[in-house]
Amino acid sequence: MLQAAGNHLARIVLVSVMALVGYGGSLLYKQIDKPLTNVMIGGDFTYLQPAELSQLLAGEVQGGFLSVDLAALRQVLREHPWVRDVSIGREWPSMLKVEVTEEVPIARWGQKGFLNRLGEELIIENNSHLSALPVLRADTASSREMMVNYQLMAELLVPTGLKIAELRRDSLGVWYVDTAPGLRMVIGRDQISEKIRRFNLVWASGLNKYVKNIAAVDLRYPNGLAVAWRETALAIQHNRRQKNSEDSTQTNNANPVQA
Repeated sequence: MLQAAGNHLARIVLVSVMALVGYGGSLLYKQIDKPLTNVMIGGDFTYLQPAELSQLLAGEVQGGFLSVDLAALRQVLREHPWVRDVSIGREWPSMLKVEVTEEVPIARWGQKGFLNRLGEELIIENNSHLSALPVLRADTASSREMMVNYQLMAELLVPTGLKIAELRRDSLGVWYVDTAPGLRMVIGRDQISEKIRRFNLVWASGLNKYVKNIAAVDLRYPNGLAVAWRETALAIQHNRRQKNSEDSTQTNNANPVQA
């Protein structure tokens, strides 16, 4: 009977201790979870303004030092098209430190717009220094679809050394690629990867030697491609044939056949 009373007392003591620990922990949490007094935003910015990011967070910071939802705040900032990545940490006693990585414009979008790596539109007022970026144009495709295909084609063309200067998709869904050397590729509507890989093989087999003489390459054939030569190249070839013909005639006249 004494043992039972002892066990009961032990349980009471344990519950009391746990209650005190819980109460103490709650008090400690409340002491630490003070209202946030400062949000510090850092990063190397070219286009973003820290004040703009502060304004985005102003209505989203809820809770104290411990209870604030950092994941929710990160998501708010990541939705901004100029924000590539965000890290947020706490700094005692009441500060949040936000480090932002700024997006980079990858391509021009039509006449005036710019796109980041996700195909999201960027607003750049002073953009004269970005004129060398490739241009993406489309009659029907979205900016995101165009960016996905641009990145695919640019990667596929790496072995050739050709850089995309302009990528266009017309109203029929036909893809056109203008490269930096001035060579145009007409790819068609489908099997983009397969066609470009086929072009790469022909290019590496010797077509690359004539890059300055090629106006366009048509890849819309099931098992091959067609090359359109520049007018200057055709004129040179014509002159060479004509000169060879004249040389041959002169040689025959200079060496008549004797009977």
